[in-house]
Amino acid sequence: MDTARLRYQLGKRLNVALRDVHIYVIGEHGDSEFIVWSSAFIGGIALTEFFIPQGATLEQIQQEYSELTRKRGYNILERKGNTSYGISTVVSQLVDTILRDEKQIFPVSVRADSKYGVNSDIVFGLPCIISSIGIERHLVLPRNAHEQRLLEESATKRNEAYNSLHN
Repeated sequence: MDTARLRYQLGKRLNVALRDVHIYVIGEHGDSEFIVWSSAFIGGIALTEFFIPQGATLEQIQQEYSELTRKRGYNILERKGNTSYGISTVVSQLVDTILRDEKQIFPVSVRADSKYGVNSDIVFGLPCIISSIGIERHLVLPRNAHEQRLLEESATKRNEAYNSLHN
C-alpha cells in the first residue's frame, strides 16, 4: 500500500503516469520501512538521471517522500479513523492479478530471500511476481550499502517486536 501511495505521489510530482513510476517501499510496515531509491526508475530511466521539475532537487524529493511515506498511513488514520479504502483497493488489485494470471509485481509480505542478507524467518514487504498461483517468484532488489543497513535495522526491529509479543 505504501508503495502504491508513493508511486502515485511521485508520479504527480514528476508529471508522469503512475504506471511509469517503478519504485519500492520495503521492510517492516511502519516506522522502519524505507524507499529503495537506488532502484528507482521512471519509464526505464534511473531516477538519478530523470528530469526533476524546477524548484526541487532529487535530494529534497527523497527526503520529503521518505518522511511522507512513513507517516502517510498514520495521517490517513488520524483523519479518517481507518485506512480501509487503501487496503481494499490493493486487495482488489491483487485478486484481479491472480484471477487474470497477470504476473504483476507487487510488494507483499514474504520471508526474506537469503540474498537480502537478513534472517530468512523475517517477514517483510518485498517485491514478488503475482500470478494465478499467488506468489510465483520472489524478486531481490539491488540495494546500496545505506539501504542494506536500513533493511538490517528493519529486520532487527521486526525481530524485537516479534520476541516481545511471544515471550
